Amino acid sequence: MSDRTLRFIIALAITMLLIFQIGSLISGFFGTAWGAISAVAVAAVSFFSARLAKASGKGSLWYLLPTVAFTLIPISLMIWRGITEDATWFDRLVMITPFVVGFGAPICLLLLVYYELRNRSIGE
Repeated sequence: MSDRTLRFIIALAITMLLIFQIGSLISGFFGTAWGAISAVAVAAVSFFSARLAKASGKGSLWYLLPTVAFTLIPISLMIWRGITEDATWFDRLVMITPFVVGFGAPICLLLLVYYELRNRSIGE
C-alpha cells in the first residue's frame, strides 16, 4: 500500500473512533437522540476538516486540531467523572481502563502513525 492509502485508512479509523466515543458520551449524558446528533456533527466536522487539510497541502493542522479537540473532550469528561465520584483508587482505575485501552491509547498511536506518514510524504 502507498503512504497515501495508509494515511487515508488511519484517518478513517481515527474518525470512526472519535464518532463512536463522542456519540457514546453524549448519549450517556443526554439520551440516544442527542448522541446520534452529536455523532453526525463530529462526522461532519471531521469530514470538512479533512477536506481543508487536503486543500492546504502541507499543513495538517486542519485535520489535527479538531481531532485533538474531540480527543480532549472525552478525556476531560472521564477525568471529571473519576474525580467527582466517591470511590477508591482501584475502582477509578477499573472504571477508566476500558476508556484508555479502547479509545485513548488507540487514538494516540494512530495520530503518531498519521503524523509520521504525513512527514514522510512531505519529505519526498
